[in-house]
Amino acid sequence: MKSKSLVIYALLFLILGNLFATFVDVIVKLLAADVSLYQYLFLRQTTVLLLMFPFWVKLPKLYRQPGSLKVHSFRAAMTNIGAPCAVVALIHLPLATANVIFYAAPIITLVLATVVFKETMTRRKAVVTCLGFCGVVIALRPEYLGFAGLLAFCTAFALAGYNISVKWLPQGSSTINTIFWSNLLSLPLIAVVALLNWQPVTQDLILLAVGSCLCLVAYQACCIVAFRMADAGTIAVAEYSGLVFASLLGWLIFNESIDHWTLLGICLIILPILWQSNVEFTKHQPHN
Repeated sequence: MKSKSLVIYALLFLILGNLFATFVDVIVKLLAADVSLYQYLFLRQTTVLLLMFPFWVKLPKLYRQPGSLKVHSFRAAMTNIGAPCAVVALIHLPLATANVIFYAAPIITLVLATVVFKETMTRRKAVVTCLGFCGVVIALRPEYLGFAGLLAFCTAFALAGYNISVKWLPQGSSTINTIFWSNLLSLPLIAVVALLNWQPVTQDLILLAVGSCLCLVAYQACCIVAFRMADAGTIAVAEYSGLVFASLLGWLIFNESIDHWTLLGICLIILPILWQSNVEFTKHQPHN
């Protein structure tokens, strides 16, 4: 049983991480339409490594070891699948709609945690997850279930695999080391495709790569910390908070409307999160 403080902190870290993830989506939607997809991803991953290297090299030698190349390679593969799918989906879908599909990831995460790691599926977890899924379905627009929507679902599967895979890492693995190796191993394939489609580097491409890199590193760090603090099934519902951020930023920046169906879906997604947090808090309160 995880302590109250760990669960609450894990929920907060995951919500914060999804705010940073939404910033990545905003930057991509603003700047990615006119740049080479894999060139952008190559520059982004390279920027991540350059950003992390000074911190990584200062780690003790023991903590710089990969620990499990298979796990890092799997996480790298999830990046290579999910990242290009996400960019295409964001370019062709409204921000909120794309994120509605992206946030099928917590459902997949919960299923993986139950099947692979034998985490307990309590009645409360099942209710919260089902309500969140209903919110996703209600907020989703059928007219967007085309090729871009399919790519968004691919992103959701990749995100779930990426997040749940931290459970396979050795205990005590450094967050900096995990981010470094996962991004390093994702680079070779992206580099080859990027070089085959290389175009002149523009200011938009630089802003896109650096801005999304900073937000991506923050998101990855928050997720790693969160999923180590608590069981995936306990906190995965907090990932739905990103849908609220996407809806608000889509409205503020891209003038995307939020109709009553979207609002209903958001309520079904957010209210279970608040209920979950309240239950976890109350359950661990000392009794007089």
